[in-house]
Amino acid sequence: MNSYQRVMNTLGGLPVDRLPVFAVLGAHGAGITGCDQRTLYSDPAAYLAGQKAVRQSYGFDLVLAPFDFSAISEAFGGETAWGGLQTPNVKRYPARSIAQALSLPVPSPSTARLSVALDATRELARCYKEEVPVIAVLPGPGILPALLTGLECWMEGVLFEPDQAARLLDHSAGFLVAFANALLQAGADCLVFTEGMASAEIAPRGLFVDAILPHLAGILGAIDGPKVISSTGGRMNHTLDLLPGLPGVVGAIVGSKDDLAESRRLSPPGFNLIGNLDNLAFASADAGEIGRIALERLSVAAPAGHFVLANSGGDLPRDTPAANLKALRESVLRYPAGAGEGA
Repeated sequence: MNSYQRVMNTLGGLPVDRLPVFAVLGAHGAGITGCDQRTLYSDPAAYLAGQKAVRQSYGFDLVLAPFDFSAISEAFGGETAWGGLQTPNVKRYPARSIAQALSLPVPSPSTARLSVALDATRELARCYKEEVPVIAVLPGPGILPALLTGLECWMEGVLFEPDQAARLLDHSAGFLVAFANALLQAGADCLVFTEGMASAEIAPRGLFVDAILPHLAGILGAIDGPKVISSTGGRMNHTLDLLPGLPGVVGAIVGSKDDLAESRRLSPPGFNLIGNLDNLAFASADAGEIGRIALERLSVAAPAGHFVLANSGGDLPRDTPAANLKALRESVLRYPAGAGEGA
């Protein structure tokens, strides 16, 4: 059974030879191939080579399209900060206020470095079609405006200028729908939306329900493909019950601080849970500890099926020892064969 079959069967509740295991390793490709971060996220061929190297080195059950939100901010007029080790970050946001953000032209999905993501996705799909799933990551529609104004400005608008905030949600929606559908057309098998507004660390449940959930449902309904909602590493359980039934949503990436047994209780049979491993632990713990934690998560969530073991946030720290990544991969081999299949 190859990785594509393993993941698709898990999502569909069909038998698998073992459970899938993911790790978010976009920037790690540069470390293996020896290129710099600017090249990795600006040259589709360099990014493809990086993902091939990651796949060959660790054998995780996915390849990742460029996970680079600074390219979105840049396309709207922002400026990018390039670091030596991690993914690029936003250096200057395109707007200083919601009013200014509303005046920004909406870019085409092929603008500037956004085209790199599309071209890299096409190349990944060409290399791995129906062998390894190609996963693309986008900001959730409720948090996308934070890439235009910064999070503090955006949250102030949601709290104190709800009408203006709603206008900015509508203003940015067309871009997100177009970019998401372009990634699917380029060959992405599944989209992950990192919806920070669903995280307990950013917004209370009531605010998410009132200000974001209807917009989220509308946007997802306009995107023709399977979707997963991510907590962006934060706690998801306080909104998890609201996600099943949203258009095309097949699962959620729960946070490392969420009680995984509670996550399972809150989600209906057939809804897929992903994640629950802490990003920071990968750089600070040893391989034995990573293996122990991974098996603990498997013992809780895997028996019911519909579970993918993974880290819960963005890119793992670049100083994560290779032994820790291999321990994560080996944990699913040590877990009882066939456990959770068909549930």
